[in-house]
Amino acid sequence: MNKDLSPFQPGKNPSPSRIPSGAKLKGDLNVTGAVQVDGRLEGNLISTGPVVITGTVIGNIHSPSVASSGTVKGNIQSSGYVKLMKGSFSRGDIHAPSVIVQEGASHNGRIQLVIYGPDKP
Repeated sequence: MNKDLSPFQPGKNPSPSRIPSGAKLKGDLNVTGAVQVDGRLEGNLISTGPVVITGTVIGNIHSPSVASSGTVKGNIQSSGYVKLMKGSFSRGDIHAPSVIVQEGASHNGRIQLVIYGPDKP
């Protein structure tokens, strides 16, 4: 995995749940902890931990942080950050306090910078 993508810190977080390359999952996915999508997910993804995408997600994502070098067709909502890496494609709205779009990434949709906290949504 590209170390620029990895929000997983050895020793601090357990191994992420993973959809391996070549696998295709249809349906909504709720994960406690981190998740890495190397294959294809057709459904919404809700995670309590970081999400890393090198494959494809067709559905909405809700996570504390999202880093993608793959494809996302759906809205992304994050309480932390969204990072679109070189070569990634995103179509949908992004709602997060911090959004990083690297040169070579493609995004089609709105980006709304929002603040989350105890008195914020």
